[in-house]
Amino acid sequence: MIAVLALVAALAQQRVLLVDEVVEVPASGWRTVEVALKQRPAIIDCRFTVVRGRSGVRLALLRREDAGRFRGGQPHRVLLSTAFESRGGFRYAPGLGDYSLLIDNRMEGRGPAAVRLEVTLVFPRGGEPLVRELSTGRRAVVIVVSLTVFAVIVWFAARRLLRR
Repeated sequence: MIAVLALVAALAQQRVLLVDEVVEVPASGWRTVEVALKQRPAIIDCRFTVVRGRSGVRLALLRREDAGRFRGGQPHRVLLSTAFESRGGFRYAPGLGDYSLLIDNRMEGRGPAAVRLEVTLVFPRGGEPLVRELSTGRRAVVIVVSLTVFAVIVWFAARRLLRR
């Protein structure tokens, strides 16, 4: 059943490998990789693994203007970021525009890192809308509401059981 679902998902999407290389990131430094979505919206699927180096790195997605502000030491906005890890990744559907992937090795600054980076653009077929994740605030609301409903059910059941 899982194989059938994977086949259906593969047929429903077009994948374009954008980057598959080892990127050298200096100690206490960073590198950027440019991603442009000009004609069709896509999901940016990023995976990384530190293949050489003692510290973890962070992978962040920024608009190209914010990457310029980052380089200049000015306030900037990060769309999505991983923690400092030896491996990780994310999937994100940012919409049309110019973006920069930031590979950040500034956390511990122990030494340079060689990072295997794989960036794939996933285009849904047939004009299907892109699926997005809930924002952090909406996730919190869903969790609080779910826990509240659960607590009410437990309270109601306990009341009924203790009456006997």
